[in-house]
Amino acid sequence: MFHYVRPISKSKFPNIKGLELESFKKQLNYLEENYSIVRSDEILDAIIKEKKLPDNACWLTFDDGFKDHIDYVMPELVKRKLSGAFFPSRVSIVENKISDVHAIHYILSCCNNSKNLVNELNSLCLQHGLKKDKLKILFSKHSKRNRFDNGDIIYIKRMLQYILPKEIRNIITTTLFEKYVNRNQSEFAREIYMSTDEVSKLIKNEMYVGSHGDTHEWLDNLNESDQRKEILSSIEFLEQVGAPTSNWIMCYPYGAYNNITLDLLNKFGAKIGLTTEPAIAKIGKVNPLLLPRFDTNDFPQ
Repeated sequence: MFHYVRPISKSKFPNIKGLELESFKKQLNYLEENYSIVRSDEILDAIIKEKKLPDNACWLTFDDGFKDHIDYVMPELVKRKLSGAFFPSRVSIVENKISDVHAIHYILSCCNNSKNLVNELNSLCLQHGLKKDKLKILFSKHSKRNRFDNGDIIYIKRMLQYILPKEIRNIITTTLFEKYVNRNQSEFAREIYMSTDEVSKLIKNEMYVGSHGDTHEWLDNLNESDQRKEILSSIEFLEQVGAPTSNWIMCYPYGAYNNITLDLLNKFGAKIGLTTEPAIAKIGKVNPLLLPRFDTNDFPQ
């Protein structure tokens, strides 16, 4: 599972958490030497037709539809005669809207002190009517370190991704983005995400394009009606760019899903669902709508 892949250290945002381009190339060298890199249609055939995959099969997946993927990833894959699977969210590509998750990434990359940012976030929450006692409870509950981020950063991400009411978190995220990134969000979205033509170009170069939802929401926080809208809109987007909409692949934003999600995916013809659980995907032994994936950080670079 890959996200940002670019020359990072000398870029405008050297603190963004991503994979340096040269490290990506070295990691591909390692994967080619130690694994059999397979195409998306081979994975689908293994699930639908029970065809055997080669030993040590490795499937390359790229989330979020970043411009990085057309500028740096695809040329490297084409050069090596490899194919990857790419999962953009519709709203970022079609409407030039920066997803909450990515706005937060850039805010964090431009702010050197996460504790100060927590205090600033809480101050803005107080201005919008939240109480200090409530914020203390939220911090205690949602500031648990994970394998990539400390507690302060997790708290900031969760508050601005789904805990705060949508209207309030949108206002606060915009305020912090304008302060720290100092850019118009729509213009910035055009710079960091692919266009519809560029997504179609992936397909023309024998890459797979699947669904990453409509607006990159935590699907398990949505009711059935809203989940249905997210999925159907993403399918319409796949049709627009010329991607498969029969026996298609879903990549859950944030790895989030629930039983409603799985029922809807079965109804609308998805055959594979990708989570963010770090484990080997044992085809034939696990639910194909709940396939785990390792992160790029789990392999030598």
